[in-house]
This record gives sequence, structure tokens and C-alpha cells, in this order.
Amino acid sequence: MRWKDVSLKVKLVLYIVTGVFLILSASTSIVITTVTEQEEQLAYHDSIQNAKSFANGYNADMKADMAVAHTLAALLAKYDNADRGEINAMLEELLLENPELLAVYVAFEPNAFDGRDSEFVNADATHDETGRFIPYWNKIGGEMFVEPLVDYDTLDYYQLTKEQEQDIITEPYLYQGALIVSYDAPIVRDGEFIGISGVDVELNYVDETVSSVKAFDTGYLFMVSNTGVLLSHPTRKDWIGLRSMADFDIPMIEKANKDINNGIGGHIDTIDPVTGKEVVMFYEPIETGKFAIVLVVPTEEMLAGVESLRSTLITIYTFSIIFMGAMAYLIAVSFTNRITEIVIDFKKISGAAIKGDLDARANTDVEIDFKLIPKGMNEIMDALTGHSKELQNSYELIRKMESAVNSSKVVVFWWKFEHEYPVEFVSDNVAQFGYSLEEFLSGNLLYGDIIHKDDLDSVWSELNKCADEGHDHFHKDYRIVTKSGEIRWVHEDTFIQRDDEGKIAYFQGTILDITERVKAEKALKEMDEIRTKEIHHRIKNNLQVVSGMLYLESLNFRYQEVIDAFRDSENRVRSIALIHEKLYQSKDLVSLDLGDYIKDLTDHLFHSYRVEEEDVELILNVDDMFLGMDTAVPLGIIINELTSNALQHAFENGVKGEIYIDFFKREEIFELTISNTGKNFPKDIDFKNTESLGLQLVTNLVSQIEGEVELDTTDRTTFTITFRDGK
Repeated sequence: MRWKDVSLKVKLVLYIVTGVFLILSASTSIVITTVTEQEEQLAYHDSIQNAKSFANGYNADMKADMAVAHTLAALLAKYDNADRGEINAMLEELLLENPELLAVYVAFEPNAFDGRDSEFVNADATHDETGRFIPYWNKIGGEMFVEPLVDYDTLDYYQLTKEQEQDIITEPYLYQGALIVSYDAPIVRDGEFIGISGVDVELNYVDETVSSVKAFDTGYLFMVSNTGVLLSHPTRKDWIGLRSMADFDIPMIEKANKDINNGIGGHIDTIDPVTGKEVVMFYEPIETGKFAIVLVVPTEEMLAGVESLRSTLITIYTFSIIFMGAMAYLIAVSFTNRITEIVIDFKKISGAAIKGDLDARANTDVEIDFKLIPKGMNEIMDALTGHSKELQNSYELIRKMESAVNSSKVVVFWWKFEHEYPVEFVSDNVAQFGYSLEEFLSGNLLYGDIIHKDDLDSVWSELNKCADEGHDHFHKDYRIVTKSGEIRWVHEDTFIQRDDEGKIAYFQGTILDITERVKAEKALKEMDEIRTKEIHHRIKNNLQVVSGMLYLESLNFRYQEVIDAFRDSENRVRSIALIHEKLYQSKDLVSLDLGDYIKDLTDHLFHSYRVEEEDVELILNVDDMFLGMDTAVPLGIIINELTSNALQHAFENGVKGEIYIDFFKREEIFELTISNTGKNFPKDIDFKNTESLGLQLVTNLVSQIEGEVELDTTDRTTFTITFRDGK
């Protein structure tokens, strides 16, 4: 039987029942999966919290034990009675008041307690052959007694505490048949280590407490050290202190052991080496002592509630399917019966009309239900015809616009408001970059994929900033990579479309290939840089010619005063020429590296004045910074004048010393300090009102850069110039 021959009633029943079945099956499956996953997560979460709770509880106990040792160390650091008997009484009382402790003890460095160790050599049970005060009050064997500490020269409880001068909790170890952990604190007096105080806790006490904890039906708890050594176990007492988690040779347990060694909590699914069951091991570090609590829960027991819930939900789902199927059938039958009645009435009316009986009427009010049908259909068809013509005109307009866009260089995009720009629309002329329309619209290629990787983050961040600030338009030049691998520059103009609530709906914009324009601008910039470098180079050469002419002219005179004047002028010209030389060598042609410039300038001055470095040492302390030419030129002359002045006048007659040049920046203020340890500047001369051309230049040039100059002759001659760079 063909599908079209199936009755409408059967089809409708099948459609409704099948649809309800599929929807209910899908929704029920999602509900069951979600609820059981949540229950499973809750079971894991509860177990993790239990493990953390146990870890925190035992952490508090260990902190309390550590606090006893730490408090005792703090007390003895300030104790100055030097009474060994009083300390023994204190230790004995402390052991009586803390029944959970196995031992309480102190140990002092040789003669660190009272300087009388030689009087107590083997004197009693609190001393050994060294005479050091080392009482060990303990309850090993049940009865309280005291004996001298042993192996303090080798064991960690003393040596680690002494070496690190901080609180130490040892790994478990056997002493006189007892598995113990030591809590030790350094005794430090006046910044010097003088001994330790400590307490011992027997791990049998820990095992009794930890092993008594139960989880679910057969789950249990045990404690391990930082290296994984078992400190307790509810059933395998023979493993305590002798076996570690690494000995089980189970990869997942070895992973947990590494986490515990690194102080990391977590859980693993594994096989219990005791019962052979599938279990989940939850492990949480104990902060104090770096031990860990391990909670072992059989997987079946932990997830029993989850399985029960899943079975209940499946049962509810089954009954729901049956009920909803029955309801769907009843609804379908009620609709098809009504349709059948309408069809019967229509046949009755049409049959009567064929026979010429126009008076026949349907029980469903034929005048309203049927006479309006053809009229309504005609109105619908008329409306559809009008809309069809409008659509045809619109399609023609769109086709022309697309043709205009696709024949231009401007690519039109419509992006989603998501990272890397998923594309909803792109014009065909994107092919100019080698990509097809289908690559973008299929989602296989994002617009962000073609943006150059060095530009993508800046484009995205600037677009987001523009959108966050409420702007509607975004413009940026950046690079893209064509399909052939060629890098092209584009200009993006984007309109940020927002919904009625002001939220961003999508980005609509264009990109235009501006590679040729960028290349032209780059070429113009390079030409300008070459021109600027040539100008600096020619100025430098001309100034060097002037400097050389001044030097040659000075050779025609015999008076030293005239020669010095020529040399000063030569150095001033040289300081300016050196600036142009440095600018010629710089990357941006407008900023000067002051540190490099000052070094070359002072080298020239030392050579010019024939000063040897062993006579006058130059000490430079100049921060890495750059200044503009308008500031660098006067500053270079200032440095030239003050350094020349020092070389000429401060170190006459073989005087030796140092010249210091310090230049640094504090916030927006630059500070230049030039000082020397030679002969002091005369106190009766006002350097701001002097006939010296060099000092007049300094004063005028400081004013030119809108700075201030001060002179301090307290310890040495020190000129300090402060200013702001107008670069």
C-alpha cells in the first residue's frame, strides 16, 4: 500500500504518536542522563568533602602537637634561669597533661644551656658522655621515664631542625619497637640556634583513630606519609610503616602517590589491593606534616543511589510513553472525526449541487465554512501574485547591487559577534583573495583565520573596546593572508549593529585592499628617512670641518689663553656634531641615546685635554633613555662645558680624582648631576654671574630648556640640572 493511500486518520495518529514518542524519549533521555550525572557528581563531591573533612580534622591534631613543640621552644628561647631540674619538671608535667603524646624532649647545643656541660658528664638520665642537656621524657612501654636523647648527631629530628631553623615533622620511623613521628621546633635566642624542643606521637594512636572511620558499607580510611608510607590501615596492620603506596605496583595508585608527594589532592578509579574490588580512592593532603588522608570507597556502593534513581526514572518514562501515546491517539481520533464530518457534508453539498439541488445545507454552517474558502483562496492568490512581483523586482535590484559590489574591489561581510568572526554573508568578490564563498558560509573558514596572526589580537581587542564604549563604527588597517600565502593590507569599515536592548547583534562592514597604497606610503616614509639621515650626515660633516678649522687655526697662536679659547670652541662644535652623528645612526632619526652620546663626548674631552684615565677617573651612571634634538643639543653643550671646566681647573698640577656624571629620570623630571673630587669651585664666585663664557653658556642653556641649575660645594663640586624633555 502506498503512503498516499493511507487514510488521514491513520496518518495523523502515526504522526502524533511518533512525534510524542520521539520528543518524550529524547527529553526523558536527557533528564535521566542529566539527573544521574548530577547524582554521580554529588556522590563524588560528598566523598571529596568527607576526605577533606577528615584531612582537616587530622591537620588540626597535628597542628596541636606541633604547637606544643613550638610553644616549648618559644618559652626556652626566653628562659634564663639555667635550672636543669626546673626544665625536667616542666617536661614531665607536659607529658602528663597530654596523654596523646608518647614523648616530650629538649636538646641543647654544647654549653648552650648554662655553659656547665662538663659538670654533668653522665651525671644522670638526662645527660650522656658529652654532658649536654638532652632529657627525653617518654612513655615507651607504658611507664613514664626519662633517658638521654640518642642519635641527635645523625637523625633528622635534630639535624634538619638545626639546619633549616624551622619547625620540622619527620617521616615515620621505628624507635624501641614503636612507630613514631617527631614534631620539632628550633630554639633560637638572639638570632642564634641553641637547640630544639619536640614531641613524639606514636602512630598506633593515629591508626586506632583513622581505622575506626567507615564510609558507605565497606569503605574505609587510612593515612599515609608524604612519601606514601602507610601510617594506618583498618585490616592490614602488617603494612603500617613498612609498605608504601608505590609498592602496590598499580599505575593509578602510583599517580596518587606522586600527587600526595607534591601536596596535591584528587581521586582515582582503581582496584583495591586488599579486596580486589573496583574502588574510588579520594586523597587529600594534610597541610601540617605533608601527610595525606586516603578514603577508599567501592564504586558500586558509592553509585548505588545513582543506579536506583536511574531505574526509577526509566520506569516513570515507560509509563509516560504509554500514557502519552494513549492521549495522542484520543486527540488524533477526535480531530479526524471532525474532518470526516466536514468531508461528508462537503460531498453531500457537492453531490446535491451536481444534481441541481442548491438548497442543500451542511450541518457545519456551509455559508460560513465553505463559501468563504474559494473567496479567501482567491484573495490569498491575488496577494501572493502581488508579493511575487515585488519580490521579483527586489531580486532584480539585489542582483544589480551584487553585480556592482562583485565587480568592485570592496568586499562586503556580515560577521557574527564571536571571536575570530564567523561569517554569515560575504560577497562573491572575496575570490580576489583566493577564497571561495562556500569556504566562509560553510563555517570551515572563519574570517579570523585569514587575518595575519600578528594583527588578530589587536583587531579583536580594538573592536571590542570600540563596541564597549558605545560606538557604532569601527575603522582599522591591518594585514590578511591570501589563500596563496601572500600578505595583503586591507582597510576595514564596520558598522556595529545593536538590538533594541542595545546589545550587539552582528557586525556588518566592508574590507578594501589597500596594499598598493601602503607600499607607496612606506616608500615615501623610507625616502623621508633617507633625506633626514643625509641632512644629519651633512651637518655632522660640516661641523667636523668647522671643528678641524678651529683646531688648525689654533696652531697659529702661541698664547695659551687663545689656544684654550679655540679648543673650547672646537669642543662645543664637536658636541653638536656628535649629536647629529648619533641621530644619523639612530633608528627613528629624532631621538638620541644619551648614555651612548655622553660616553663618546667625554672620551673626546679626555683626549682633547690629554687627561689620562689613571689620573682622572670618569664614572658614568646614566639610565637608558632617549631625548629629542631640541633638548639634546643644549644638554650636550652643558655637559661639554661642565666636564671641560672640571678637566681644566679641578685637576691642575697633577691632582688626581674622579669625575661623576649621573643622569636619570624620576617620573617626568630629568636630573643631570656632574661632580668632581678635585679642587673645589671657588666659594666667592657666583657661577650664574661670571665672566666665564662656559658658565654663561650653562646658565643660558639651562634656561633655554626651561630647567634649573644648582651648585653644591659641601663635599665636592656638584652641578645639578633638572628639566623636562619637550620631545
